[in-house]
Amino acid sequence: MSAASAPARSRARDSVGEAFSAIRKAGTVVVTAIGPHEAMGAPISPHELTLSQKRLQGSLFGATNGNWDVKRLLSLYRAGALKLDEMVTRTYSLDEVAQGYRDLHAGINIRGVVVYG
Repeated sequence: MSAASAPARSRARDSVGEAFSAIRKAGTVVVTAIGPHEAMGAPISPHELTLSQKRLQGSLFGATNGNWDVKRLLSLYRAGALKLDEMVTRTYSLDEVAQGYRDLHAGINIRGVVVYG
């Protein structure tokens, strides 16, 4: 399945429209941020929507229930059933954030974590 993510900031209309044009037939655009409240509409062709069977989907926090899911994930982590520590490629201090981005772009780390303190 083809999918694209469109940040809906000041260019909300254009970003959503560009993402919609970029996906393949039967693809889905997931809008993951909220633009200005007064922003309305997106330049999407009804013909492309219908004939290509494309989808436009909104998502807030990945459709999770924060009150329930965070508690459950924390419980799994504490019980050793959710292996988060093993997923971290490298940790960085606040002074090393720029290096973390360089490492990410260079493919050196996948999941770098900034440690505060």
